[in-house]
Amino acid sequence: MNDTPNPPRGWRWGPFTFCVPFLHLKFVPSQVIQGLVVAGGTSMIMAPVMIGYFGLNFQEAVALILVANSLLAASFVFFGETFAPGMLTPAFPLALTFIVSSYPEGPERFQAMTALSLCLAAISVFFSLTGLSRRVMAAIPATLKAAIIFGAAISAMDRVFVKDAELFQTHPASACTALAVALLFTFSAPIQQLRARSRLVDSICTLGLLPGFVAAALVGMAVGEVQFDIQWGWLIPPMGDMMAKASPLYIGWPPLAMYLQVLPLAFVAYVIVFGDFVTGTEMIRNAQDARPDDPIDTNFERTQLNLAARNGVSAVLAPLFPYQGVLWTGVHAVVVGVWKSGRDKMADLRSGIASYYCFGIPLIYVCWPMISLIKPLMSIALMLTLALTAFACFMVAAPLVKKPLEMVCALVIGYILAMFDVWIAIAVAAFLLVAVNGNLPRLRRSGSPAAEATEN
Repeated sequence: MNDTPNPPRGWRWGPFTFCVPFLHLKFVPSQVIQGLVVAGGTSMIMAPVMIGYFGLNFQEAVALILVANSLLAASFVFFGETFAPGMLTPAFPLALTFIVSSYPEGPERFQAMTALSLCLAAISVFFSLTGLSRRVMAAIPATLKAAIIFGAAISAMDRVFVKDAELFQTHPASACTALAVALLFTFSAPIQQLRARSRLVDSICTLGLLPGFVAAALVGMAVGEVQFDIQWGWLIPPMGDMMAKASPLYIGWPPLAMYLQVLPLAFVAYVIVFGDFVTGTEMIRNAQDARPDDPIDTNFERTQLNLAARNGVSAVLAPLFPYQGVLWTGVHAVVVGVWKSGRDKMADLRSGIASYYCFGIPLIYVCWPMISLIKPLMSIALMLTLALTAFACFMVAAPLVKKPLEMVCALVIGYILAMFDVWIAIAVAAFLLVAVNGNLPRLRRSGSPAAEATEN
């Protein structure tokens, strides 16, 4: 391994580190190429959500996503975080179902987004400054944690195969092909075994949703379900029009009652935040021995302040809950894997993450050829994201519970959380956990294994 010392890591400000692209964050070509296609294309899945459920037109949706992604890039530029940032994916179907079923299309739905983002920011600041986060997370029963994740999975499945099932009627061949290919290269046990022996299969698996996109495009063109209309030139996103429809500076701030309505869902998102931090930290720890030249410092209190800042600004400029999360698990795993392979492949972890996100330079959102290439596949991309989220959530939640009774309670609570008002879900959870499952959350003085994983 090359023992040449690393370049300057950034400029410290408070607990954070400001990292200048191309100075502190080095260029990693392999990650830039992947990120330009996968990260840029995948983020466009929010466009059909903004168009179909929130009343924006396509260009306004692109403007909102551009702002949200620029704020996401602040995670590693302004705060020096060493996690590949992304959406709180399990919270997305829960939030979408809650907002769509509770508020009419228009300003109220964006006000709900603002309220959710501000509540999550406030919760993160409170637990960061008090240091109570580890104790509170340790006090939550594993059954309830599993129930939250099961709820996200059920909500996502309901959105894909019930509420938005029209996609499979209008694009049956391309949608089914995309789903089958994505599931195979993401979760298939035989494919994962083949991945260990084949560099080609391994390369395909590391591309995330991209194989599904490509398969959908090819099959869709062959059967006439997908047509591409490539446009040329540059898009000037209509920021003013977007903010006039979405920002609380124009449509008004959420009323107090709305904050109270969304508070339980914001806390559910916070539980997911904690889980994402533990997951990301463990990935880094498992690879750290291979990279002693690039020691990584993780700190949950600092990460929470970063999360709060991004959610607070996003709530005002581009309300898009739960977009400003801690971790994009798949991308983080890919980047950490390359980082682990040696300094000749990646100088340091932050540079690899920054390169994957193209240093926060939102080229794809102003380049019409790239936008128009992705546009016909956006609905399929949204379906893929929700379906894979459901599959992944089931896999994550199942090992959290050990007994049949706990599994039943977790599934029932998860179903109620996905299908009914969140306050009803809280009441059902309290009854099942206490009266049926027989456990009460207790604050512990010593850290749990999950808490210990978050310590430096």
